[in-house]
Amino acid sequence: MGNSINQKSVGFIHTTPTTIGLADKFMQTYLPDTQIIHKYDGSVKVDNFTSPIGVTPKKNLLRYAVFADELERAGCDAIVSCCSLMPRAVKYAKEVVSIPFIQLDAIVLDVVVENYSNIGIINTTEYVIPYIEEGLQARAAKLNKAIEMTFSNNNTALDLFNAGKYDEHNKIVLEDVKKLAEKGVECILMGQIPFALLDEALKNMNLGIPIHCAGEVAFRNIKEIIGNR
Repeated sequence: MGNSINQKSVGFIHTTPTTIGLADKFMQTYLPDTQIIHKYDGSVKVDNFTSPIGVTPKKNLLRYAVFADELERAGCDAIVSCCSLMPRAVKYAKEVVSIPFIQLDAIVLDVVVENYSNIGIINTTEYVIPYIEEGLQARAAKLNKAIEMTFSNNNTALDLFNAGKYDEHNKIVLEDVKKLAEKGVECILMGQIPFALLDEALKNMNLGIPIHCAGEVAFRNIKEIIGNR
């Protein structure tokens, strides 16, 4: 499936169906004339969560390389990974394509490290911690900067999310945001990509500190990337 001569196309790789709707929502707002191609494989998530924490399964590296090749062949101008556990797979798969392949939350990590030293981080699974730590510390090292990270470390919400109980999940996450803000952090990073669905609720909390999730800033980044091609 290719795109027309003038139409831009972005391929999204998903490991949970929820991020498909998220991508569609933000793409309609920031890139309404762009063709969207979705790739979903739930086995990636299964293999991530049956592997030791901090280990990216080799089979998922291969899957991402295959997805990247397929999306480039489909005419995509850029590829986006929508799983916070897959930055190493993105790095690996970049080598098989000649178009940009980005982690959706990468730009958000860039922003918080550039602007803050004491970073609060909302997480609903311990599996994401090594990837966020790795990403933030690598960015801080490039800036020769010391950072402090405080995780919410509440895994209760993930079970609700996986069960489709999104309202209950959201209530717990928002409560954790408030608790983390009370600890004196300079900002709150919500790097897990489904958190972007809470964008409006987060704005309405008025906590007095910046909250960064992979919503508006991430999709504006995609717009800039494909606009430069």
